[in-house]
Amino acid sequence: MLVISLTAASLNSGTIGLNFECDEAHIEECQLFSGATEHDTLQPVDIEDISVYELDEAVLIGFDTKQYLPIGFNPLKGKGDLDWNSIELFELEEAVSIDFDTKHYLPVGFNALKGKGDVDWNSIELYELEEAVNISFDTKDYLPADFNALKGKDDINWNSIELYELEEEVCLGFDTKAFLPADFYAQQSL
Repeated sequence: MLVISLTAASLNSGTIGLNFECDEAHIEECQLFSGATEHDTLQPVDIEDISVYELDEAVLIGFDTKQYLPIGFNPLKGKGDLDWNSIELFELEEAVSIDFDTKHYLPVGFNALKGKGDVDWNSIELYELEEAVNISFDTKDYLPADFNALKGKDDINWNSIELYELEEEVCLGFDTKAFLPADFYAQQSL
């Protein structure tokens, strides 16, 4: 569309329709836009030689979009509310189709499961590495004189604590009765 509009634009005293000055520094662009060369013959143009400029134009749609949106509409509402930890991800197994027999490319007597059960996991010793943390100051200066981090650790009788399950009322934000049949009863036996 840009090339068509430039071709249709009239040449006016050495300028092109986009106020592009034709001088020695821009002679190639002028020839490209005007379709003329030094000898007034047309030459094919390589696609790499064409510069494309994308113009940002304001789009006027002729009406106010706010009239068609709810009062207080916010397109960004809830953008950060998604809890990614609550989303379960399922790995879909794709059937791999190999168009050749893999046995032809493996050594003779190859067994992919050879040695699988040879490891004695009980003979392996695991070590937990404790890293020293250096915080570059003495924490005792900031604690009470008789401070004991483990004081009261074993004083709690967990059997004496009663646990209560709290029932939460769920508010959906709309009346569910409007979406159920008129004679619907949730406790109805089958």
